[in-house]
Amino acid sequence: METLRSALAQGGRSIDEIEMIGGTRATFSSDDSCADLGAAMAPIAEQWQQGYTTFAIKPSQYIDDPADLDTFLRDVVRRADGLV
Repeated sequence: METLRSALAQGGRSIDEIEMIGGTRATFSSDDSCADLGAAMAPIAEQWQQGYTTFAIKPSQYIDDPADLDTFLRDVVRRADGLV
């Protein structure tokens, strides 16, 4: 991050001018399981402290049934609020 910050400053720009996009890394315990959302979202707290403000999460890694999407999204927001 410091390299990026420094290069931008040399060019007369600020890192505050660009959108920092973080994300999750899904880990699957088997070929037919969904990833653990809590474990995947844990690094968001550190990413937030580093200046990331937008986070990408792919629902299909964490749920199998589209009918669960509303519940999933509420859970993501609740967890994110607790991390930042």
